[in-house]
Amino acid sequence: MLLALLVGHMIVVWLLMYFVGEEEDLRRLPTFIYWYATTASTIGYGDLSPKTDAGRLINAFVVYPGAIAIFTGIITKAIAGVSDRLRRARAGMADYSEVRHAIVLVGHDPVRTPRMIDELCADAEPEQELILLTTDAFDNVDPRIRYVRAASLTSRGDLERAGVADADRVIIFAGSDNDTLAAGLAIADLNERGHIVCYFEDEAVARLLTSHCPNVDAVLAPAVELVVKAVKDPGASHLLADLVSATDEGMTLFSMDWRAGALPFRDLSTRLLDRDAVLVAYRSGGQGAFRYAGEVTPGDRFFYVAGQRLRPELVGAAA
Repeated sequence: MLLALLVGHMIVVWLLMYFVGEEEDLRRLPTFIYWYATTASTIGYGDLSPKTDAGRLINAFVVYPGAIAIFTGIITKAIAGVSDRLRRARAGMADYSEVRHAIVLVGHDPVRTPRMIDELCADAEPEQELILLTTDAFDNVDPRIRYVRAASLTSRGDLERAGVADADRVIIFAGSDNDTLAAGLAIADLNERGHIVCYFEDEAVARLLTSHCPNVDAVLAPAVELVVKAVKDPGASHLLADLVSATDEGMTLFSMDWRAGALPFRDLSTRLLDRDAVLVAYRSGGQGAFRYAGEVTPGDRFFYVAGQRLRPELVGAAA
């Protein structure tokens, strides 16, 4: 509406200048737009001005009050729009449904969630977007993430607003196992192609979710196996913790999908060793049991330890 008023006012002013016989130079379209803009913005360079008495009266009673008012309204509206978007983003009311290939963190733990953000940012992928969906309110939001405040972690509208439907990865870490279970079921129904990981304290609840959603990864902590390993082999728990952390200096466990032709496990191991990486295992089709010998075929996912994530073309993983 403001734009229409501005264009309409410019046309009226030009017609008035034409009818009163104002100089032709001021009526030329490029010159007129320049003069009108400098007048409306109150810059007023003074290099152009009406020469006739009628033109000056039009300038005083039509251009000044109309153009300045409309121009001020446009500036005010633009600033208000930007301020409203920033305010909504700070309050967690922004809409990120158009964001693609994001990593969405669902739920918030005051201690563990910041550590997750540190780990994800330490191993950040190109153009990776981090979105945090939580029912908690924040005054100071981590600038590395986009914040979405939800009424419920199972609300479809809030999940869509956080970009869950098109997210590549979703991490669910709610306040309780029941909340995690409910959120996992809702998200698995909304996102069928992304990789969903849930954190549970109770193995029975984790098994309940994976029985209904086989594509969901359920992580239990602390795992009994890790506790026993720490007892049997002192220091093993520290080594395992170091291998899964990207923030600490040293080697980290990574994975990669194999897209090229079939390759013996030993040959792939040699390729990785040439790049200061150690092949650990692979899974056929990215699922099932881990294998430590045989042939790696297209669609398999292999796991390796290295100082940093390798690009697929460096090891010939891409077809």
